[in-house]
Formats: sequence, C-alpha cells, structure tokens
Amino acid sequence: MPVASPAPLNFFANYTQRPARVPVAVWWALRVVVLLTVLALIGGLIWAPTLGLRLFWGLAVPVLPALLVVAPGLWRQVCPMATLNQIPRQAGVSRGRDLPAVAKTWAFSVALVLFVGAVALRAPLLNHDGAALAAVLGAVLVLALAGGWWFKGRSGWCGTFCPLGPIQRDYGQAPLVVVRNGFCEPCLGCQKNCYDFNPRAAVFSDVYDDDPRWAGQRRLFIGLMPGLILGYFLGGAGAQATAAANGLALAAGAAASAGAYALAVAFVPTTPYRISMAFGAVALAVFYAFAGPVIVDTLAWLAGAEPLGVLRDAAQGLGVVLAGALAVGGLRAERHYREAQAARAKKPAAAPTHADETRTQIGGGRALKDRLAGQAGQPEVTDRATGIAFQVAPEQTLLEAIEHAGLKIAYGCRAGVCGADPVAVCDGGEHLSPPDDDELATLQRLGLEGRARLACMCTVRGPVVIDRDPRAGEAPVSVLRRPQVDKAQAAGIGRVVIVGDGVAGMSAAEALRRDSGSLRITLVGNEPVPFYNRMGIGRLVYDDDTAGALQALRLVPDDWATGRDVTVHRGAVAVRLDRENRRVGLNTGEWLRYDRLILATGARSAPPDDRFLTHPNAFVLRSADDAQQIRAWVKQHGSRRALVVGGGVLGVEAADALHHLGLKVTLLQRADRLMNAQLDAPGAARLAHYLESIGIQVGTRMSVARYDGEPLLTHAWLAHGPRVRADLFVACLGIQPNVHLAQAAGLNVNRGIVVDAAMRTSDPLIQAIGDVAELPGQPGGLWPVGAAQAAAAVGALWGDGASYQPPRIVLQLKCDGIDLRSWGDVAPKPGDTVHHARADDLAWWQLILRGGALAGGLWVGPPGSAKAFTKLLQKPEPDALQAFVASSGA
Repeated sequence: MPVASPAPLNFFANYTQRPARVPVAVWWALRVVVLLTVLALIGGLIWAPTLGLRLFWGLAVPVLPALLVVAPGLWRQVCPMATLNQIPRQAGVSRGRDLPAVAKTWAFSVALVLFVGAVALRAPLLNHDGAALAAVLGAVLVLALAGGWWFKGRSGWCGTFCPLGPIQRDYGQAPLVVVRNGFCEPCLGCQKNCYDFNPRAAVFSDVYDDDPRWAGQRRLFIGLMPGLILGYFLGGAGAQATAAANGLALAAGAAASAGAYALAVAFVPTTPYRISMAFGAVALAVFYAFAGPVIVDTLAWLAGAEPLGVLRDAAQGLGVVLAGALAVGGLRAERHYREAQAARAKKPAAAPTHADETRTQIGGGRALKDRLAGQAGQPEVTDRATGIAFQVAPEQTLLEAIEHAGLKIAYGCRAGVCGADPVAVCDGGEHLSPPDDDELATLQRLGLEGRARLACMCTVRGPVVIDRDPRAGEAPVSVLRRPQVDKAQAAGIGRVVIVGDGVAGMSAAEALRRDSGSLRITLVGNEPVPFYNRMGIGRLVYDDDTAGALQALRLVPDDWATGRDVTVHRGAVAVRLDRENRRVGLNTGEWLRYDRLILATGARSAPPDDRFLTHPNAFVLRSADDAQQIRAWVKQHGSRRALVVGGGVLGVEAADALHHLGLKVTLLQRADRLMNAQLDAPGAARLAHYLESIGIQVGTRMSVARYDGEPLLTHAWLAHGPRVRADLFVACLGIQPNVHLAQAAGLNVNRGIVVDAAMRTSDPLIQAIGDVAELPGQPGGLWPVGAAQAAAAVGALWGDGASYQPPRIVLQLKCDGIDLRSWGDVAPKPGDTVHHARADDLAWWQLILRGGALAGGLWVGPPGSAKAFTKLLQKPEPDALQAFVASSGA
C-alpha cells in the first residue's frame, strides 16, 4: 500500500515547528517603524489631508493585497494593529480574559460588517475627508490595544474582530512565502483555526469546517468579494455617486457574486476549496484592473511627472499575475492537504471529488468539538499543535477526550504509572483535577513535574490549553531535588547496582535518588534504547513512522541519567555475579562493585520450542526490537498471512497489530476461550466476535503439534490433524523469567528468583524485583507490580520496615476497537454472589462479590464504554457497587 511521504505534513508545519530566521529585535524595530509611519499618516490626514489621502488610498491600500498573496505573515508581523494588540501581553499587563461565547459566535460577523461598512463609506466620506479617515484609523488602533489588554492572546482583535482579517485569509490562503509568527510565544490556543498558527492550513480548516455556520460565513465572504469590488468601482466609486447609489451598487454586486458562488458550489464538479480559490483569484484580478493604475498615478504624482501609459497597462495586469500565483499555490496546497489527510488516515490520497468527505482538519476547531461532544456547557480543551478545540464530557479523562477528538497520543497503563501520555499544560492548569502520588512520582521520573500532566489521570473542569509534546518549546528540566535527609548515608550504603532498566529497575533508580543524593547508582540495561513504554510496542508493528513511534514510546528525557547522576551501561549484559566480592561482571569485561544489588532482569517470551526462533520468519513479541523486526520482515518480503499462537493478552494484541499492518491473521488459543485467565466464557465470546468482525480468524481448543518448513516456516500442524498455512509466525505463549545470572550465582531460584515481602533473595545483600522476582501467592508480569516492588525494595534498603503491598491492577486490552477490563477472579467460588449483564446488553460485564466485597470483575464492550465500570473496579466501595448493580437492572 503506497504511503504518503512526510512532505505534505512538513508543508503544513505550524509556526512552532518553523525556525525563527529573523531576530526578535529586528521584528520589533520594524514594528515600531511601521507604527510610527501609520501615526504620522494619521497626522498627515488631519494637517495635510490631500497628501495623506493620496498616500493611503493610492499606495497603502492597493499594495496590501499583493503583499498578502506573496507573504501575508510579513504584514501580520508588522501590522500596527497587531503591534498594539500584543503590547499588553509583551509587557505582562494583559488581563488575559477568555473571549465570551457570544463574542466568539458573532466575531466574524462583526469583522464583516466593519469591512463592508468601511467600503460603503469610502465614496461618500472617507475618500475625501482626511479627518474622518484619521478618526477611523485611530479608532481601530485603540480597539486593537484595548482588545489585547482585556482578552487572551490575539482573540481580542487580530483573530476575531479585525476588518482586515477576512481579507488576509482570502488573499493569503496559499502564501508563497511563509513568515513565522513571532508574537505568540507560547501559543495560548485563544482562537479557532488560527491563521497565525498555520497560515497554509487555515483556509482548509475554514472551508471544510464541520460547523456549517462557521464554514458558510467564510465561504460567503470569499464568494461576495468579486462582486463587492465591481460594485464599488463600477457603481459607486465616482465622486458624483450618491450614498444611496453607492450602497445599492455594492449590495447588488455582492449579492450577484455570492449567488454565483452558490451556483458554482451546487453545480460545478470540483471541490469547495477550488471554487473558493477561484473566486479569490478573480477578486484579485478585478481589484488590480482598477487599482493597478491608481498606484502608477500616485507614484507619478509624488514624483511630479505624468504617468506612463505602458506602466498603467502593466499595473492592470498585475492582478492577473497575482491571481495566477494564488491559483498555482492553492492547487499545490490542496494536493498536499489531501496527501496529509491520507497520511494521517493511513490510506492513499483519493482524487478530489465534488462531494469530498475529508473533514479531518489540519488546524481544525470547534465544529469537530461540537460534533463529538454534542452538548454545550462542557469544559473545552485546545490542542496547541493543531488549534483543534474539543469538549470533555463529564467524568471523561483528558486522554479519552483527546482520543475522541481524533488526535494522536500514546497511551499505556492508563493508571498514571507508565508515563506514556504526558501533555504540557500551557494554560488553565487550575482547571485539571489534582495529581495523585502515582502521577507525581511518574512526572518526577520524566522530569516534567510542575509543567506537565498525565492525560490519563486528569479530569477537566474548565478551559485548558495543552500541547501533546510535553517538552515543546521548553528546555529540559529533569534534575531531581535532593532530599533533606540522605537515607543511604544513614544506612551506611554507598553503591547500588541495578541490573535491568525496565519499569522495575527504573522505578528503583528513581526511588533511590529521591532518598539519597550521595548514593552511587549504576544501571545496566541490555537494550540499546532508553526506557520505553513496552505496553505500546504493538504500534511499532504497524505505524508507518517507525522512528516517530519509537520516540513517542520513550518514557524518560535525554538528560535523565545526567540529571540524576546515574551511571548507565546501555546495551550491556550482566554475565557473572561474584557474591563473595560483591561485584557484577558485564559482557564488556568490566566489573561493577556494589554494596547492594537489585536484580530486575525481567523476562523473555517463551518460544514454542528450541528451534522456533531459528527460522527467519518466526518471531516473538516482547520488545521494541521484536516489533521492528516483524515490521521489517513483512515490508521486505511482502508477507500476507500471519499465524499468532497464544490467545492471551499479548497474543490478542499481536494479532490486532498485524491486522493493522494489513495481514490476514489467524489466532490460535490452546484453552477453551481467549484470555481465559482474565475473561469468563461470555466475555471471551464477545472478544472473539469482535476480532472475527475485523477479519481475524480465531481458533480455540487448538494447539500446534509441530511446525514445518526450512529455512522458512510454511505451516503449523495442529494436534487434531489439520494444518494452518502462513508466511509469518508469531508466538505469544507467556514469559520466562531471566534467572540465569541468579541461578549461576547460587541464589534460590524456582520459576523466578524467590524473594520475601521485602524483595530480598536468599542473599540479604541482593534483592529481585519485577518479572524476574517470584513472591509466593502474588502475580507478576505487570507494570504496576514492578513499580510497587521497586518501592518496597528501596524502602527495605533503608530499613523502613514496609513490605510489598500488591497494587490493585485493572487489566486493559490495548486494542482500539473494543473496551476490555478485568480484575481479580474470573470464576466464582461457592458462596459468592455474581451479578452480570443481560445477554442482549451492548456490553458484557460481571461482578463477583465475596462476603460483600468485590472479588473480581470484567467488562467487554464498545470503545469508551468501560469508563464508569473501571472506576468501580479501582475503588469498589459497597455503596458504589450496590448503585451500579441497581442501575444496571441485573
């Protein structure tokens, strides 16, 4: 399947992604010069009106549209109204108020009335009355300044009420040169479809906005411009025209032009954007047919010479040249727009059609929010990178709202532990629910404490502006604060070596450094990449942007190790353990001495047999490298059919990832149902039905007797006789703890390294945590377990006496098309009370009560349906349980 190149997305890069090529001081010098020039012009209109009027109407006004076609950002950088509008913010005196909803609703109407009103007043008043024109110019400057003082960002004038705003979006819809916005640092998300944020994308966001009122107003303005210009120059520009005749000519021309636009949209077989672009081009050509000679005449008048006829003719043709530039640039932008949409949707770009249904907006806005939320009065979140504003439903997390709005964001455990989904809070942080201890610890590990939040943990109570890049525009700040009491010194411990840099090892390193500034911490990690979200590796299988996907999975900043004074051996393997001399030997030949040793060596995927992984097309899926190898094999060899063996959580997620990659997938489970450790029979049946509905073939009670094919596997023989053909094989049969190092050193090893409640091994100087640790009666292999065990181990080092307390883990299946949660027991025991959904309910759920307390629960339903149930599993208070059961009718 062809995939669009990154060029379209680069074409629509917003201003935060563009380098600042001109120093800020230079821009401010130009702004001051332009502002002083305008103030001088206002003075000239009062004291030398003939000169002032000639300069304004003969040069300034006719030249501006040409500038807007070529480099509209240049004007927006030095516009005197913009300069005054932003002075309060730059000076730190702006009140920063949100624009009221009614003002947002009618802002464009106000701008339109001001613009058309100014045109209507030209012939009867403004063309010949310098004082009146000076008063108008002074008034708009004062309004721009007042709007910047009272309202947030540029919402008080430039992006809302300014009468030049609609003109700039019309003539500047396909700028030949993009000049980076230099006012809005940082962006406050103060307006929808912000032109300053992304000038090349703004017109598409307007024309294809889901809100018919928003899109209709802007299309109407573009449509009426040619007629408005003709009406002015042909019917009302002469000095002899009466005010009534002038108004009638303008109204007739605008109405005729708007009607022609509506007819074109209805009957011409092309896209609405192309029609809008054509009307914008026609308006330019018409304008300069009349205004071009005026420029020549004015220059000749200033020079005291007669205007040359050839120059007047050339000036008339300027509009045609500019119209052509607008058309060429617009067609190019539209092509990139469609390619960008296809790249985001992971499908080839389709040719434009009249009934173009593409509505995913680069720089989208409130229309998308309204369509998704559907209710007024709900808190609004603005995504700074795209300009999209969306509402958050009651009790919906910020992560869920972001996903619901169609924005891309990584996610993991959804419990505030992994740190997969941090977002920068640019404005309105006080409207987010306060962080709990788990989230604070995670943000501290990420170096984001105080400037970001985990989206999965936030509920929203008011307007918030976020950036999904938590470090956008910020310098790294990831050094932990040193503790007041150094626990390592008090315990007489100087060096700790941690073998393993997964969640358990990293959590231990974080906790050690929080408690001690003097401790020498050494971390050994066998993977070449820094700590990442292992729960999201399925996306590495099917995401076209592999490098970007891997970067999105990273859970620590680049300066994590230096900021915490931790020595990291990346891509190294601990191969020897000398307990007598308290040292660990690496495969590099280096020995690391320790006072205490923490083994967090994790686990590996269990292959079906010893020869399985010797076949080039046979894989397991446990690490980022596994995911990348699978994707590379499929792309290089054109694999079409995959067999996934193992129907547990990892197997289901692997099958879903391969399906996203475009393969025909068969999923085999040895047990009588999928995810038999987490689901009952009805829940597993719902899951199987969903997988089969998207094209994944599911087989249960099926085990593989042998695999055939050399060197490539070609098929798997099932124990009951048939065989399954495939050209890609993935085994997801559980994990095997990496106990080799501990076993060779003589530690007590069963399936894992046997530990006590303080995570101590049979050697009191060595602890084991995470997937490699075996604590009798406690589950393993889960992210929150590793983090909790790390906390217990570090506490035991200091002699705090706190033993490991198993966290409440609500399992979530990471598949986009289904919402699956599970906790505790799946099957009831004698004496238990069981509540469950009716067979015809949209979702299947079950609650097992034992002695009045929750012993287990599960949910299988449509995406986003398990929100309330998940909270019930996390905090199963008796009243809440009774209320849920009563409300469900079970």
